[in-house]
Amino acid sequence: MFGCGTRDIETGVNRLYRTFKTTAERYHYTFQRPEITVGGRPSAVFLGNHSSGKSTVINHLLGDPPVQDTGVAPTDDRFTVILFGEVEQDYYGPAAVGQLPAEFANIVAMGPAFLQHLQVKVRNRPYLKHVNLIDSPGMIDTAEGHATRSYDFPGAVRKLAELSDLVFFLFDPDKPGTTAEAVSVLSKCLFGIEFKLRVLLNKSDTFDSMYDFARAYGTLCWNLARVLRMKDLPTIYTTYTPQPGTRIETKVSLDGFDRHRAEILEQLRSLPQRRYDSMLANVAGDFTRLALQSRVLAAAAGRLFLRRLRDAAIFTLVALAAILVSWFLATHVIVPGYDAASMLSWRRLLALVFTFALTGVCCLGAAVWSHLGFKRLRARLVNGV
Repeated sequence: MFGCGTRDIETGVNRLYRTFKTTAERYHYTFQRPEITVGGRPSAVFLGNHSSGKSTVINHLLGDPPVQDTGVAPTDDRFTVILFGEVEQDYYGPAAVGQLPAEFANIVAMGPAFLQHLQVKVRNRPYLKHVNLIDSPGMIDTAEGHATRSYDFPGAVRKLAELSDLVFFLFDPDKPGTTAEAVSVLSKCLFGIEFKLRVLLNKSDTFDSMYDFARAYGTLCWNLARVLRMKDLPTIYTTYTPQPGTRIETKVSLDGFDRHRAEILEQLRSLPQRRYDSMLANVAGDFTRLALQSRVLAAAAGRLFLRRLRDAAIFTLVALAAILVSWFLATHVIVPGYDAASMLSWRRLLALVFTFALTGVCCLGAAVWSHLGFKRLRARLVNGV
């Protein structure tokens, strides 16, 4: 695909997925991105605790008037996909799915409960001509000590992170990675796609002193080290969202934070190229996992077939042995005075009945033994897979 244009690569990827669609269905594998929007825009998803500044960052990128509601308390319980469009309109629930790019088609598999928490906002903002933005509900803890939702929140985060080209995880100084949902998402939902992850310690302009900043930064590093269990932690970008009069009112110098903020803005500007990186990484991951799953399932199917073949041979031998033994017993032990020359004698009929009955019992026992053994083998293989 080297030397090809943008649309040629996207068309080639779509052709590749269509070619292997039947194979994926045969081996019960679901592609992450079964279809790529030709000439589509890259996507960035914003995750984090409530009041970490996700919606504020999005509003800053898009300009006035604000697109997302902001506040200290949780303001929204929906995943909001913000797209470009000449006519501004909001879509909710199942109607929102029809407005999404083609690569989001599999999102309906998250179920109706999730779709009730999905929203699409179409806005005529120049920034959205180059990138799709996805806002997420703030991660919280309930009074009982754990977060409860009516849908699979970690699964939704994982799906949107796979579909996105950059994943921004925002923390604020008051809650540097302490909520249970944040821990769960970082430790489970983003595994294998860490190359997309950007960790932001936001609201750096709210520190009273560099001592406060050092404590919050150290706490976040300590929490990340416990959750990610990695020797090398990802870069933590210390950022802030500029407000009118910020530099006059802040108690710490913002000069050191401007560099990280500029890096994040540059990464957002380079998202179209990152879309290629993410797309090709998804293709490599999809077909690697498909090859692995097909080999595992083929090996399991081979073992099950050999087990069936062995059981069929044993069943045949048991049936033949039962016929011979039962006929011998019937004609020499059970039915005295058996006369082979008499075709319709009661002794011959009694011998046949005994033979069929004993053979049937033996065959039934062999069939039950074979079925139970097959189920145990299948269960072991399924658990192994």
